Amino acid sequence: MQNDKIPKVFISYSWSSDALVLELAQRLVSHGVEVVLDKWDLKEGHDKYAFMERCVNDQEITKVLIVCDKAYAQKANDRTGGVGDETVIISSEIYGNAKQEKFIPIIAERDEEGKEYVPTYIKTRIYIDLSDSEKYEAEYEKLLRNIYEKPQFVKPKLGKIPEWLDEEKTNFFPLKDLIRQIQGSNIEKKRKSCISRFQEIYIDALKEYYICNAKPEEAYNNFVNSKPIRDIYLDFIEAIAETDENYAEILAENFEYMYNKLTCIKTFNTSANSASSGDFDIYKNLLWELFICAIVYMRHIKDYAAINVLLTYTYFLETNAFGGAIRQNNYTAFRYHSTIVEEVYKPGTEMKNKFTLMGDTICNQREKLPVYTSESIAEADLFLYQVCNAYDLADDGNRWHDTYWFPTCYVYAKKGQLEWEKMKSRRYCKKMQLLFSVDNIDELKEKIGKCVHNSDMKYSGSWDAAPAILDWIKIDDIGTLN
Repeated sequence: MQNDKIPKVFISYSWSSDALVLELAQRLVSHGVEVVLDKWDLKEGHDKYAFMERCVNDQEITKVLIVCDKAYAQKANDRTGGVGDETVIISSEIYGNAKQEKFIPIIAERDEEGKEYVPTYIKTRIYIDLSDSEKYEAEYEKLLRNIYEKPQFVKPKLGKIPEWLDEEKTNFFPLKDLIRQIQGSNIEKKRKSCISRFQEIYIDALKEYYICNAKPEEAYNNFVNSKPIRDIYLDFIEAIAETDENYAEILAENFEYMYNKLTCIKTFNTSANSASSGDFDIYKNLLWELFICAIVYMRHIKDYAAINVLLTYTYFLETNAFGGAIRQNNYTAFRYHSTIVEEVYKPGTEMKNKFTLMGDTICNQREKLPVYTSESIAEADLFLYQVCNAYDLADDGNRWHDTYWFPTCYVYAKKGQLEWEKMKSRRYCKKMQLLFSVDNIDELKEKIGKCVHNSDMKYSGSWDAAPAILDWIKIDDIGTLN
């Protein structure tokens, strides 16, 4: 029904329900329903049968209310009196018209056994029951909703098939079961055991995504199809965050472990004697995304102490595809640029003019609501760049490159201000002191003073570089308000 269209109903009844019908009609009118009633609309000289036939067949009348009491049911079944005439008209319309929802039985009376009086021809129809004063208001609301086509319970729009049902690579039940056990365990030893088992089973599940010498399109689609297994890990993050106060340490150790296992060819082929960087593309992309998503969650719950742990942790990471060459590093090692996707695959697609295909994909195709939104993912990636200079980060001993985190997704961050403008508040500065491992505002200012604008932190062809912390707040403004 159109929102601006006034509903119009006709009431068919027996004289024995006069009082109920008149009260019902008046109330419907007061609620914006146009009611056609013989008492109001049938005048002297009118043809009673023609009036009834016109009302039943009138396309402007959206509903016909059939008020059923003992007298009405008996006359309808016997086809006697005006009710009998209406029954002939209504029954032929019901059996010959596909839109049978136009006719609504209204129960006005029940017998001594509590059985409703209903004419035989509409006995199987769902009805509105106005015979019980205790249920009257609820039933009247149902009727009014029906007339206005505003049901209390609305069928939701048809969604898409769950990704995990369409996922043929692996069975996720063991991982989901371990997450449930982590959430439900009150025994620390058992919980730690479940976390350790999850780590191993997750690596085994990820092995199913390994493709040797993947072609560019195959490599990209392999990452796109990894969303279900990625979402499992996001559930794991939330589970340990809710059950273990040292969850950031657990995550840091787990990221280190996954990196070392998933960038070593021996994990996938123990007899391999050759490997290419493209063999690990899916895993480096996934670890990069998971690290960003861990920051998304920590920022969501405002656990800046946990972020500090993840960003200041010294990671001992493999540097050789065959293993055995572990060096110390910092969180920027998880930042990854997929050459096979961005330089080889993207130029041949309709997305060739985008600054980043991977950034667009994780922001716009891999949301997991309500926490992991496009905006929160982009902001977390930008956040990892903005705080980088404030830390004295451990590196791998190679001085030929600078330690930095290029914020691939910064072009998708719309809000931009993040936490930084709030540092005008001394109260908020206490949270930021946890983030940067400092004890007072002066030390905080010293840290923030390193987070300056870098015009080189932008895409080729872009006017705007990624904003730095000092683009949003001046050092002298930090801690000036309560």
